[in-house]
Amino acid sequence: MSNPIYWMLAHSDPAVPTAAQVLSPAEFQRYFAFRFPKRRDEWFQGRWTAKTLTHSLPAYQHYPLNQIEICNAPEGAPFLQLPDRAAPAECLSISHSGNLAVCALAPGLELQVGADLEKVEARTETFILDYFTPTERQLVEKCSSESRSTLVTLVWSAKESMLKALGVGLRRDTRMVEVQGLDGALPGGEEVARWQKLQVAEQPASGKTWAAWWQRRDPFVLTLAACAATPATIRSARLVEQRVEE
Repeated sequence: MSNPIYWMLAHSDPAVPTAAQVLSPAEFQRYFAFRFPKRRDEWFQGRWTAKTLTHSLPAYQHYPLNQIEICNAPEGAPFLQLPDRAAPAECLSISHSGNLAVCALAPGLELQVGADLEKVEARTETFILDYFTPTERQLVEKCSSESRSTLVTLVWSAKESMLKALGVGLRRDTRMVEVQGLDGALPGGEEVARWQKLQVAEQPASGKTWAAWWQRRDPFVLTLAACAATPATIRSARLVEQRVEE
């Protein structure tokens, strides 16, 4: 039996419903509490993408979007709440950058998932020394100068996805998770919209089994990470794309 990880990548679009159609009353209040319009718009884009993905699954299809509430645990991890019953046990992760937002959802408790979206850009040597492990720094040193920004962004994004899967986010040392290698070479600057695998692990090892994937969507890098208590669960994990209906 496979363990699906549903995911959706969505662009901001004038056809997106209004905040009142998408957000619960509590979310609506939070939406207007944002001081800066850019931050407010990105947060809304993330919520709309997550709710659209959730609404595509049978357990949620009879709820309007504004009745599917996305709350945050004390440590910051998002979770689902329904108006009339407890939501199924799901692992939810949301990320947004620019005009894009990504969401990943794993039903049940077997898989913990994290998703991240980062714009490819140059980062300093100080950044790499502060946040990367020695193994990750060696990966960067070995890559070509043309691929450096992509690789550094990819490593950083994968680390964020892993920390989200652990439910801790950037409150923990980024060196507790590690990208150890890529299954294949980095592509060039063109858009490469297909999943490729990463070799990742915790430092020190915790006994969890990990899997991670990435793809390039110019000018962004998208990553997903999943961890489980048993290797069999990870081996059976499969990515299932859900699309925004036209």
